Amino acid sequence: MPDTNVPAEKQQKDLKASVQRFASDLAEKVERFVTDISELEVRTYTITEGKFATVLDDPNKKNDKVLSGEGVQLRAYTRIAFDSDTIVCLPVNDSGQIDGAVWDMHQAAVNQALQNRATMLRAIGDAAASALDALKKSR
Repeated sequence: MPDTNVPAEKQQKDLKASVQRFASDLAEKVERFVTDISELEVRTYTITEGKFATVLDDPNKKNDKVLSGEGVQLRAYTRIAFDSDTIVCLPVNDSGQIDGAVWDMHQAAVNQALQNRATMLRAIGDAAASALDALKKSR
């Protein structure tokens, strides 16, 4: 409920400042999001039964993680750039045949990651549109 002791002009000014702060914060988040979402990477690891893995910060890539531990093996890798350039590393067994079970699990993870990216893109687009509408209305 608006404070009736505060002049309408000051309330309007405060509202405008709040909307501008929101838009500025959103712009920063969108910029970080676009940087993060520009590449989608999925790594599928296996580990020897009875062994444990540790999730570590990747020393070669900021804000990324890797698995480490005895018996941990990277079995499949997919990287999809925002422009759809793709790198895929397929898992093969000792005879050079594609390991279907690992590949199926990896593909399921890639598909889920693509769906999540599409959902996040829609959400950020909706938030940006709302912020622009609010900014237009506050002028």
